[in-house]
Amino acid sequence: MRSKPGESANLDLLRSVAVLSVYVHHVWKSAVGNESGFSWRLGQLGVAIFFVHTALVLMWSAERLQGPALNLIKTFYIRRAFRIYPLSIFCVAVTYWLFPHRWDHFTLGTNLTLTQNLFFRPDMIYVLWSLPLEVQMYLFLPILFLFCRKRPLFWVFLIWIASVGLALLQQATSARLDVFSYTPNFLGGIIAWRLMSKSDTKYLPGWLWIPVIPIVSTVWMISPRDNNMPYRWMFGLVLGLAIPWFREIPFGWLRKPSQIIAKYSYGIYLSHTTVVWFALTVLASYSAAVRWGVLIVLSAAVPVVLYHCIEAPMISLGKLMPNAGRLVPREWQPQAEPVLR
Repeated sequence: MRSKPGESANLDLLRSVAVLSVYVHHVWKSAVGNESGFSWRLGQLGVAIFFVHTALVLMWSAERLQGPALNLIKTFYIRRAFRIYPLSIFCVAVTYWLFPHRWDHFTLGTNLTLTQNLFFRPDMIYVLWSLPLEVQMYLFLPILFLFCRKRPLFWVFLIWIASVGLALLQQATSARLDVFSYTPNFLGGIIAWRLMSKSDTKYLPGWLWIPVIPIVSTVWMISPRDNNMPYRWMFGLVLGLAIPWFREIPFGWLRKPSQIIAKYSYGIYLSHTTVVWFALTVLASYSAAVRWGVLIVLSAAVPVVLYHCIEAPMISLGKLMPNAGRLVPREWQPQAEPVLR
């Protein structure tokens, strides 16, 4: 029987790999002063993993909701808004406070609403480029859930093929709706969800999942720097196909750190570029021991503070909003919602 949302050590490890890939990329870029091809691909790999992981776990979250379709969709949107926006708004506000003369008010507004890609405005935080794509994909995920949950797996693969065609059309017509370019990447998570819903597919030992993550990642890591979207799509598909086949990793020494990193991953993702900038640039006149010590301490402490002061309270508040809590079956209410971006 598959793991419930928030209880999968395999997905915790996958999410940890994702956020650490992005983190290492930006530390490397700041410390070395340039961006190698490998470093760039590593950072992009993390985002590609996030997209697959997010779609899969949000499908599981949607399964927890009961009631009419319209109420399910409302609940989904409310919970996502309270999960995503409070921390992103806080981080954007801090960035604006640090550099008030760098950004005009329209750019600030689009970053606060995570719509900067729709208006071709710059990202106030470097990693913020991925969040508008996720928010815009959220508009479709509950609809895809309702459509796919009782239909044969064949339909999901047809949707993936159609999404590739739509992505090619988007690239040839308008850069504004770039969410469609990344949709095939997200759909890898929906394929994993349907495979896991169809049957108990976990035939392979859990320890094998550890080397499979880098093996699957080579699909993306061999991509060229330009015209690489087909590699992203294939990576999402291959990762989605791989996830369901493995039992949970058995190693406690790996499960617990992965769980902790996954729990605070959203805060790590949004805060680490500011932390890296402060430790390695602002403190550039200090010794290496001081700079790297500050980097390590703040990289661990800031996401913990952000989670307990902003993320967790806002998640709980979202569940108390009308249409956001009463659809959850009684037996599921003690369960914590999966920690996602």
